[in-house]
Amino acid sequence: MLSFVMGNTLYLLTLIAFTVAVFASVRWRSMPMLQRLAAMFFIGVVIHIWEESRFPGGFTQLMTDKLGFTASNPHFGEVVLAAIVLILCLAPLFFPRVPFLAVSSLLLGILEAVAHTAAIWIFELPSFYSPGLATALVLLLPISIYGIVYAVRNGLMRGRTWLFSFLYMVFSLMLAQQLVVRASGMPYAEFLRNIQAHILGDH
Repeated sequence: MLSFVMGNTLYLLTLIAFTVAVFASVRWRSMPMLQRLAAMFFIGVVIHIWEESRFPGGFTQLMTDKLGFTASNPHFGEVVLAAIVLILCLAPLFFPRVPFLAVSSLLLGILEAVAHTAAIWIFELPSFYSPGLATALVLLLPISIYGIVYAVRNGLMRGRTWLFSFLYMVFSLMLAQQLVVRASGMPYAEFLRNIQAHILGDH
């Protein structure tokens, strides 16, 4: 069972996204706005992962080549990614009255757009594209901007709650990153130094 899950993680995520799409289409009129946004964002994230890993794919290979680590088991990284997607992006669908969960995923949408754009310069890519950029800009970013503006205009978040949402997102991403990097045999501190070297152009 475990080997089946590890070998078909993206397809299972896609099945969940399809289920979310059916649920949202049936319940749309009765769904609170944050729940609608959570549904759209989750579907967008799954499409984003398809772009990163399959069509055209190459994001994982780009990271491993540029940052000097090799995933011991590529499927393990996919499972960790799926777990974080479920925690950050699917949970808000079930807790629409807890705004910080939805905002955490929306902040991720902003980060994805910035990170994929910055990767073009950081890794000196030959064209204005990094795997995942299109869906980050066309799907995730608009949903994130709309959702954050909605949260601000409707007073759904206070100062500390914004900070908590941001920290929750960062902690989740760093935990996932550490699991994948350490599984490859590379110390996490070395991984961070490699990122810093690319950002500063010292590589």
